[in-house]
Amino acid sequence: MGDWRDLPSAPAPGTVLCALEETTEGGGKEVVFGTGHEAFRVLLLRSGAGVVAYHNCCPHFSLPLNYEPDLFHVIDGEDLMCAHHTALFKIATGESFDGPCAGAKLTKVPVAVIDDKIVIASVSTTSPLPSLPP
Repeated sequence: MGDWRDLPSAPAPGTVLCALEETTEGGGKEVVFGTGHEAFRVLLLRSGAGVVAYHNCCPHFSLPLNYEPDLFHVIDGEDLMCAHHTALFKIATGESFDGPCAGAKLTKVPVAVIDDKIVIASVSTTSPLPSLPP
């Protein structure tokens, strides 16, 4: 996929996604911009004060990685499983290592934590995401 900024309803750099405290340690949170098929879905994954974000869209079939709101299948704090077709992704890199889209990657969205708020960063850097304890 191309640059995340070219997708419909993509938020501008500097946009506040949510407060850090709204995210769950070792879990995921989705923030949605727009509606319907044109909605831009941001998946936030947190470890401590570190956050990584991806466009919430599985490269296999262009569906969100979750089936229920804010319910993401995070395995051992390192892997993410698509709820629809069980594709597995490395959280740190977004690369699929198993399932129907092995070798494909999630589209990273650069974020930063500023004053305890998660914001879209203006450059392609993210807060570090260390491994989570099992």
